[in-house]
Amino acid sequence: MSLTKTTTETMDKAEKTAEAQKKTIFGKKQEDFNSSFAGYMKKKRESQNSRLVLGIWGEPKTGKTGIALDFPDRNICVLDWDRGVESTWREWHDCSEKIDVYCPIEITKDNIVDIDKSDENSHAFVKYVRQKIEDGDNPIFVLDGVDTWFSSCMLKVNPNPRVVTKVMPFQYGARNNLFYHLLETIYQLNCDVIYITHETEKYQDNSPVGMIPNWKDWGGKLEQEIHCSKKKIKGNLHYQAELIGSRTNGNLVGKVWTVRNGAPPNVNWAGVPELKEGNI
Repeated sequence: MSLTKTTTETMDKAEKTAEAQKKTIFGKKQEDFNSSFAGYMKKKRESQNSRLVLGIWGEPKTGKTGIALDFPDRNICVLDWDRGVESTWREWHDCSEKIDVYCPIEITKDNIVDIDKSDENSHAFVKYVRQKIEDGDNPIFVLDGVDTWFSSCMLKVNPNPRVVTKVMPFQYGARNNLFYHLLETIYQLNCDVIYITHETEKYQDNSPVGMIPNWKDWGGKLEQEIHCSKKKIKGNLHYQAELIGSRTNGNLVGKVWTVRNGAPPNVNWAGVPELKEGNI
């Protein structure tokens, strides 16, 4: 047998072996994925309710936080960037042990938000909730103040808001990365999630034409969306909530609830029954 023929056969054998090994590796990876995916779908099919990824928005003091805390049978963990949850928790929930409220904001000696420390605190709280989930709890995570968090992220671009600084477009990447990283980290938690923000004016041809939620491009992640408002009827304030979108119960879209009415000391809170029951 010639040396050339021997070398060729050896190379062919090596190539076939390498190809077989590739197929074996690919096959095992695929088998692992198939097994994992089967378990993934089994868990989804066994789930009684769709996941809540709810957005609540409206003008200030229209019952947004009240709705988010109105789950009597669930533990609730609130990351309070809006710095207004504690008063609702104290007044309407008697400092319930089923509700954890945490404001992550740290202030520097110059009375400016320390964005790095505040961001670190925020993620530490998310990790705290993730540990509770891993330990068997099934909480609802609430981020109150999406728009406030976004404004605070601007400090990554301009650390001193008292000084007007020219910002180049590429510099906004630091703000956006910080903003979306926290929202996405919360979204990835294996629990129901509620995001709360305020409304802002919508402009067309430089003229205001109405109000829209201030989600900063996060609205597409939401499975359900509620708009809160208030109006006076015969001298009494009526707080209303409208389901303006739902991927999980389209039949309820457009329904309006009076969540709170009456005048002090006879204020009546009804909330959103279908939300508490897990049916939106």
